[in-house]
Amino acid sequence: MAARQYKLSINIPTVRLSNSRPFITQKAVLNSLHAQQIFERGYDMCANGLFSLTVVLRFIGTEEQALAVETMVDDLLNKALDEIRQEIARMKELSETNGCETMISYTNSRTVEIQITSPRAIRFLAIIREFDQLIAAMDTLWLACIIDDTHYAVEAYQWKRRILRLAGQIRILATRAILAARKKENAEIAADEKEAKLINELSATPHREPESTPVADLHR
Repeated sequence: MAARQYKLSINIPTVRLSNSRPFITQKAVLNSLHAQQIFERGYDMCANGLFSLTVVLRFIGTEEQALAVETMVDDLLNKALDEIRQEIARMKELSETNGCETMISYTNSRTVEIQITSPRAIRFLAIIREFDQLIAAMDTLWLACIIDDTHYAVEAYQWKRRILRLAGQIRILATRAILAARKKENAEIAADEKEAKLINELSATPHREPESTPVADLHR
């Protein structure tokens, strides 16, 4: 069994190795090489971005900012999961139509153990696991000579690219949101410091009473 340690990315602002964070351990069996590669290349990247959106953004930004970006991320995750499940259903229907009932096995399945640090990370892991099932359905059709080599290679490549692009999109959304919140925070701090400096300068300036004119001089 392969133990997967959570890797924090230096590309996400304010994510620090020294911070203590809660996590749960999740195990997943990945049968296909394609799903294993997606996990290796995309999971940490996506999980780091999701943690930043869920936790870090709320520290340096506002709840409204976090909710707005999370809505976009939820839409991306839901769309990807729905599309993969629809494709699995289509592949299974094609298998049943052609009488493919053979159970497929793999020579080098992997059980990965990872740390889940945000609720949405589980959903991205679910996408990888569903993708693994999609590849199994494609492998069944390929071994049964229902789809040819070219069709198989193109379909597998396109799905892998889509899922990795999803992970990249989430990382970019997280990075931009964090940077925007940090920029706004710095601007507010600078404005507060400027105001405090002005108040201090006014307080330090000695107050001079206006000079009075002698009464005798007024009658001259």
